[in-house]
Amino acid sequence: MAQKKKQYKLPSKILVGGMEFKIILKNIEDFGGMDFDSRIIYIRKSLTGEEQLDTLIHEVHHAALGISGLSNILDDDNTEEALVRLVEHMVMPILKEEYKKFIKTL
Repeated sequence: MAQKKKQYKLPSKILVGGMEFKIILKNIEDFGGMDFDSRIIYIRKSLTGEEQLDTLIHEVHHAALGISGLSNILDDDNTEEALVRLVEHMVMPILKEEYKKFIKTL
């Protein structure tokens, strides 16, 4: 019997550094985006559940950089994007894999 693929459902809001961000699924071209001043994270509606989760993680990192003040001192948007992608592609896969192992032990 084939294992059923997990379905992800994003929350309607998320706390980042004590600040609440609303999560809105929307028909947009980019995978996601964030309006820091309005505290809204936009996620492309047509993505798969796992893609939406990965995009949320990406946008949360942008929010964290904004909250920390690091966004204000980075020399350009490319530097910030590079830092976010470093965490997204190098750190998060490790955490996701460890989380899956942890869940199996419960």
